[in-house]
This record gives sequence, structure tokens and C-alpha cells, in this order.
Amino acid sequence: MTDIKLSKRMLEVINMVDEKSVADIGCDHAFVAMHLVKSGKASKVIAMDVKKGPLNIAKDHIKAMCLEDDIDVRLSNGFEKLSPGEVEAAIIAGMGGPLIVDILKKGQPHIDKGIHLILQPQSEIYKVREYLCEIGYKIILEHMLIEEDKYYTIIKAVPSKDSIEPYSEVELLYGRNLLLAKHEVLFSYINKQLSKCEELFERLQHIHTDKSESRRDELVKEISLCKEALDIMG
Repeated sequence: MTDIKLSKRMLEVINMVDEKSVADIGCDHAFVAMHLVKSGKASKVIAMDVKKGPLNIAKDHIKAMCLEDDIDVRLSNGFEKLSPGEVEAAIIAGMGGPLIVDILKKGQPHIDKGIHLILQPQSEIYKVREYLCEIGYKIILEHMLIEEDKYYTIIKAVPSKDSIEPYSEVELLYGRNLLLAKHEVLFSYINKQLSKCEELFERLQHIHTDKSESRRDELVKEISLCKEALDIMG
């Protein structure tokens, strides 16, 4: 193995790392860990995964790249095998939002130590933003990209000494930083969502069942939030 090929999504995760010691939780085959070390962005990486299979492959890759001294591989469920304060930052990428929140809850000792977080939720991102606010973490960076027709959001959050202004519903849904930055990918995403919701609403106008009426009510709210977000973005 002589080359490390990463997706745009994972390269953006790496771009958000400026800490020298990092844990990659859910590392899969450890490509991110290897890239962090090979590029010089990090000098110490702990690659952790709950599955033995991917970890065994990761060990082979790390050995092939002669990086055994720089990357420690651990079988771990979330933060379980990481000592509080052992690293400066943790990457948790490619998981659903609720699972990421659960990992953070179980890793409270690391939160108490002020570990920096680079997160890439695959779903229900608003739940991640909401929990970060609850634990006093400020989102300092947020980026959105499209890869193979899918939208991805990457978040970097650090502990805040100041109180964090509560997020509105639309900010939780779409990201305060992305909205204020008028992020072009978010703008594209919201317009696409708005069109889908409006088209579905029109189709359901002619169907009169309890289920269709309930869905129409949901769509009215979704359309309203899309329009509110677009208003913020100007």
C-alpha cells in the first residue's frame, strides 16, 4: 500500500484538524489516521473501532506504511478505550446523528477535559448541534459539500467559556454558521428541499386521508423553515 485515497468528505474532515494528537472513533480501515500522520498534520493518532475486522485491516495498512510508532490501534466502543486528556481532539465521522450524540454522552469525562470535536453526522444533524449547545460547546467551523449527489456537513466544536446563544429551529436544522456565511452548497440544498416539499404538497392536495393530511401539515412546516432559511441567506 503506497497511496492513501480519500473521499472529498474525509479530506474536509482532515482539513478541520489542527491538533497534533487525535483519536479517530469509528476509524474503519484507518485511512484518515494514516493521512493525518503522513501529511504531518498530527504526530499521534489513536485509531479506534468497535469491529475487529476493519481494525485488523487497519493494522495491516499501518504496518505497510511503516506507521506503527505513530498510530495506536484499539478495539473500542466509542471513547471506551481512550483515557481522558490522552488526545486533544476526536473525530467521529460517518455515523448517524443520534449515534454520535450517544457516543458523546458516554464520553462525558472527555467532554469535561475539553476535548475538541470534529463531527460528520450522516443524519439528523440538528440533534448533534442541539447537544453541543447543551454541553457548552461552540461550533467554530462548519462546512458542507456534495459528493456523488449526496450532501455532507462537517462540524468542528470546542468548549466555550462564554454562554452560547440558543439556536433557533432553523439554525439547528441548517447550521447557524452555514446560514450566516450564505454557504452556496447549503443554498443549493435548501432550494432542492423546498422544491421537493412544494411538489409533494401539491400531489397530496388531492388525497384525503388522515395520513395525507398529517403529511401536509408536516410539509407546511418544512416549507416555512426552508423559506426562513433562504430569507436569512438573503
